[in-house]
Amino acid sequence: MNDVMKTLLDLASLPASDAETAAYASGFAIQRAAVDALYAVPEARYADPALRFQARGRITDWAQ
Repeated sequence: MNDVMKTLLDLASLPASDAETAAYASGFAIQRAAVDALYAVPEARYADPALRFQARGRITDWAQ
């Protein structure tokens, strides 16, 4: 996993020491499990995660 992490950081041009790379690699499994848990709830699969403002134009006839 350290080699993969080092390669990804190099491709992104992000400098990291061997200690930092090892720390990222050791925390990856926990982070991956947390991300997978977000998608484990079937009811939330198609839920919209954000509220959105829907602007609907109304034309009011002021000449009446």
